[in-house]
Amino acid sequence: MKLLFFAFCLAVLSFLATVNVSAHPYCGRVWVPGHYGWHHRWVPPHWHHRHWVPGHRNSYGEWIPGHCR
Repeated sequence: MKLLFFAFCLAVLSFLATVNVSAHPYCGRVWVPGHYGWHHRWVPPHWHHRHWVPGHRNSYGEWIPGHCR
């Protein structure tokens, strides 16, 4: 009985270790119209796939929560 309980606890622990607790919404993609880039070259219109950025501190030390970028 103790072995069964130990195996059950080990299974629950291994399951909880695999669950992703940093769930975030799907970021999707946005349409970027044509524009001039940093090096003054024309960038044609295109789709930009956004990605999730976890929470972090900026250069001023302020906390920025996670967001799509």
